Order: sequence, then structure tokens, then C-alpha cells
Amino acid sequence: MNIQATPEGGARQEERRYGLVDVTLRDAHQCLWSTRMTTPMMTPILSRIDDVGYEYINILGGAVFDVQVRFLQENPWERIGLLCERLRTPCDGLTRGQSLYTFELFSDDVVALNSKVLARRGLKVLTVYDALNDMRNIESSVRSAHESGMQVNAMMVYTLSPVHTDDYYVERTRELVALESDFISVKDPTGLLTPERAETLFPAIVAAAGGIPLQLHMHSQSGLASSVHEVAIRHGFRYGHTASEPLANGASHPSTEDIDDRARAMGYTTGIDRRALADVSGYFGLLAE
Repeated sequence: MNIQATPEGGARQEERRYGLVDVTLRDAHQCLWSTRMTTPMMTPILSRIDDVGYEYINILGGAVFDVQVRFLQENPWERIGLLCERLRTPCDGLTRGQSLYTFELFSDDVVALNSKVLARRGLKVLTVYDALNDMRNIESSVRSAHESGMQVNAMMVYTLSPVHTDDYYVERTRELVALESDFISVKDPTGLLTPERAETLFPAIVAAAGGIPLQLHMHSQSGLASSVHEVAIRHGFRYGHTASEPLANGASHPSTEDIDDRARAMGYTTGIDRRALADVSGYFGLLAE
């Protein structure tokens, strides 16, 4: 990925680009199919996914390790290596900071070892978050990922409470800037964001990010995610997370098709090849049946 950002964190005028990150191979089926997509289900369509034009592809998260071992009888490390080898598009993996793939806490040396092994298997981006936005719990992940040669997408989790004001998220953004994150994401796992709240929150975060590219990772339970992406585009977010249409919406993310349409209507390019995307969605549609 060749990231160029303005000092305000928005896309350069001549680019007007909103890049898309594919979550079909991980978060989408985690949300809709209980993470039951097997590696053999993925491999036939990998070359066509490459042709779609995603910025990078999310292939790993905490539930992947659990389900592959307990229910699919697969080796998670083998899947990571295989997908990274077969895909030309950079691959991304998500961890829960100091908890890695679990809800326990691990020492810094274990976190560092995990980063080293992920990088050796071919991962290019490490996405990391702490569910309570305690950024001390992602420090070792960010540091070890950078030491292992990966870029870091640091997330802050969105929720509703008297505490979680725009000022609160500005402070969390500044903490992620101080950690030298390569990307900063707003993670809305329960679809609570509204376009109205995003109109005040997003420009404040973009200003606080100081040029670090912003991403939106929002699930679609409320049906508002696509509209929130429009607000993100308008206020200078650089990337959005989407899924192929058969694995989109509901508890998953908005469809790539929908966000591509909306971005184009706003005068932005996504770099998405719709013919390749149609082939990918057709494949997953048949798989779903």
C-alpha cells in the first residue's frame, strides 16, 4: 500500500479515493456463518478476489483460531501462510491486543512472538484493538508488529454512554497517534453509529489524527452503516471495510457493491473492478446455497 495523506488526513483532491478493505474471508462469515468457512471453500476464488482491487484483505481474527481448531480441524497457521502466498493483495490479521486471540492476558514476549510468526507467514498488516479502549493493552502489539515489518491498523471501539463523547474519542485518537499507528480505525461492532453522530465525531477524529489515514469498520445491524460510510467519505476517511454481497449486511458489513456505488456517486474512486467483484459474489452466492 502506498499511502499518501494531506496534513488534514483527507484524500488529496486529485485522488478523491476511498479504498476498500475486504472482510469476506474473515469477519463477514464470522458474523453470518459462525466462522465456518473452511480453507478449501476459500482457495478456488482467491485469484479473482485479487482482481477486485481491494487495498488489503482481512483473513484472521480471534474466532478464526478457535473455530478452525475446535470445529473445522484445520491448522490456522497453515491457512495464514496459504492465503498470504496465494494472494497478491496484502493480507491483514486482527488481534485483541494483549489478549491476542483469547480473552486472557499474555506477556509481552508472547505478543511479540505472535507478531514475528504472523510476519513470517506473510501478513502485511496487523489490526489491533482493546475492547475497553485501554491503549496500554495494544502498545506491545504495535511495537512488535513494527519491529516485524508489518503496518499497524489501530482501532478504537465505538459505543454509547455518557463517557463516550466526541472529546473522549479525540483523546483516544491522540493516544493512537502517539503509538505511531499507520492507520486509525473507528470500530463499531454493533452498528450503533448514526449519520448525525458521525457528522460531529468524524471531523474531530480526522483533525486529531494529524494526517494518519482513517478507516471505518462498521457492522450493519441498524441498517445505517452505508449512510455512515458516506459521512466518513465526506469528512476525509481514506478506507472502508466491506464484504462481498452474499456475505454482507445484517451482523456483517455493508456490501462492497453498495459502498462502491455510493462512493462513485459522490465523485470518489475505489479502484474496484465490478466484473471481478461480480464473479466473487457469484461464487459466494453459490457457496451459500
